[in-house]
Amino acid sequence: MVRKKDEYAKGSFTVEAACVMSLILLVIVGTMYLCFFVHNRAWLTAAAYEAALAGSLEGVREDGKVSETAQMRSRELGNTGFFGAENLNVHVEAGKSVEVSYSADTVSGFGGFSWKLKAEGASKVIRPVEWIRKVKSLADIADSVQNGS
Repeated sequence: MVRKKDEYAKGSFTVEAACVMSLILLVIVGTMYLCFFVHNRAWLTAAAYEAALAGSLEGVREDGKVSETAQMRSRELGNTGFFGAENLNVHVEAGKSVEVSYSADTVSGFGGFSWKLKAEGASKVIRPVEWIRKVKSLADIADSVQNGS
């Protein structure tokens, strides 16, 4: 009799392990997909800011092509460095500031679900020479007011 109880106990441990392992694998795979999603969002956010900065730096030139430069840079950066994303779209708006936004679908292994991913970056177009002149003139005015002259 004692021997049969031990055999049943061994069998029940096998069944419990099979149930628990499927849950553990589900949690591990879900965590991996979440990590891919967070990585893709961080990568595309950095790419959006870098493309916006490239476009705003181009805006200083007289013949600068702000929108085209930001668009080109965003395409270059959007095609490398991230995993499991599809339907990548880039939208660039240029004016006094350059705004770059990405949208993509991150594929999930669970039933074909997909997570929508959106990343944005913006940079103002500033003219460094004019900016430095304004700052220096304000500093001169502050000095003259402080010295009382």
